[in-house]
Amino acid sequence: MTRLRFLTAGESHGPALVGILDGMPAGVHLLAEHLERDLQRRKQGYGRGGRMKIEPEVPRILAGVRHGVTIGSPLAVLIENADHAKAWADRMAVAPVADPGREVSLPRPGHADLTGAIKFGHRDLRNSLERASARETAMRVALAAAVRRMLGELDVRVGSFVTSIGSAHAREGFPPGLQDLAAEDADELALRADESTVRALDTAADEAFRVQIEEAQKQRDTVGGTFEVRVTGLPPGLGSYTQHDLRLDGLIARALASIPAIKAVELGDGWRNAELFGSRVHDPMDRGGGGVLRETNHAGGLEGGITNGEPLVARAAMKPIATVPAALRSVDLSTGATDAAHVERSDTCAVPAAAVVGEAVVALAVADALLEKLGGDSLDELHAALRRAWQRARLLPGHVFLCGLPGSGKSAVAPLLAAKLGIASIDLDQQIERGAGRPVPEIFAAESEAGFRAREAAALRAVAAGPRSVVALGGGAVLTRGVRHWIRRTGHLIWLRAPADLCASRAPSGRPLLGSEPAARLAQLAAARDPVYERLADAVIDVPGLTAAQVAGQCAAAARALEAQRAWR
Repeated sequence: MTRLRFLTAGESHGPALVGILDGMPAGVHLLAEHLERDLQRRKQGYGRGGRMKIEPEVPRILAGVRHGVTIGSPLAVLIENADHAKAWADRMAVAPVADPGREVSLPRPGHADLTGAIKFGHRDLRNSLERASARETAMRVALAAAVRRMLGELDVRVGSFVTSIGSAHAREGFPPGLQDLAAEDADELALRADESTVRALDTAADEAFRVQIEEAQKQRDTVGGTFEVRVTGLPPGLGSYTQHDLRLDGLIARALASIPAIKAVELGDGWRNAELFGSRVHDPMDRGGGGVLRETNHAGGLEGGITNGEPLVARAAMKPIATVPAALRSVDLSTGATDAAHVERSDTCAVPAAAVVGEAVVALAVADALLEKLGGDSLDELHAALRRAWQRARLLPGHVFLCGLPGSGKSAVAPLLAAKLGIASIDLDQQIERGAGRPVPEIFAAESEAGFRAREAAALRAVAAGPRSVVALGGGAVLTRGVRHWIRRTGHLIWLRAPADLCASRAPSGRPLLGSEPAARLAQLAAARDPVYERLADAVIDVPGLTAAQVAGQCAAAARALEAQRAWR
């Protein structure tokens, strides 16, 4: 039984598109502007036709949201077709009209014009082509945008980029600086692709793709291509091998193949893997804290129809759009004579837009699997269930990460806890200072907080892949998505909970974010960070009234209790 269901209705030039999404949990902050972001991304792309200049793509949420927050009831969305009122009010009127317009009797090769007429008995092929149009995917993108708000709250991110247009292919791998995003934040990776008009990740591919589109335009033709969809942050264990219709790879393939003009789907390195020996295909496993990590991901994050913790990777091939400006030969169904096919306004190339649609359908599929795995009807319940899912996925004794406000005692407790557990102790700020060759305040001064956070994430990646340790984190480390990603995958997070006034009395002077009034600033940080600590922490230790040794003792007990809950022990 599916947890997340959706239906769409509406014709390409009808009054509006309508969508209903059932199963959206309560407690997700959602506004129409959140849906509009991805609708505007779907409009982009070099080679698009005039329709996208006409449609403003402004969605309206009619149900399922109150005061900006989902309430658990079905979500209803409406997108009006601006082109309907301008040019199609009579031809696509719901009620009878005096002049319905000329019948379409010349089917286009490669479209559903003819097959739809045969299936439903239509004489006017417009009855087929209107609903078969890719215009319908705008509503799927809108509904998926709502789902992506929920996924984002759980640090599950979906993104895409174009890998080929026509005969032009992007080089393999990711450009420098994007490898970490590919593993940790697929949505941010997609936004980088959006900076290119063809949604390419490097300038060489951008130029080559544009050349292909321009050549098709010169020849009054259309051109297809391929794109990749990635999902990062999925916990292991989504999907199942127990029944054919529960395998997540099958559900992903079905979702992508349901997009108009998609004619091939690849999971991981599927096509290339078919040409190689198994020793070069299957991904060797390595230890990373309490998790099992892989240097390669040829499987695309799926083994046996189940997620394995690596990024989920799927690719799809889009054929050239069926409406060819230099119309192909067809048969006029009204006369039986051979003639040029009917031509609708269309695109030269829609692969960049199709990739955004690919994000949408994959998001809907993985969200359904995630809700099935986690259960729960509200975002709070999902957060708690997600913690348990990641705890279960740590099959080996893992790192112990300590979080909390500056002054909560992380640096003092870490070596004491490490001694009790018989493992190493690491202070992440000290690691960063050694790598940068300067103290944290100077890093902040020279590189701003953003530069420091990038160094912090890089240091955490290195620690996560190393031997089991107790790791004292900086107070703001868990605000970075990449840091959260590796903490979940490789160890347990313990929050040293301390009130702001106690932390202010302990925090050394000169901390970059505390300024001249540390007490007031720590109160602000507590208001912002404590809810994040509470949401993420696998265990909480209340610090007031305890010595560092006593806190370490309680942390050791909490760590051992968490280890006892592992699925494999």
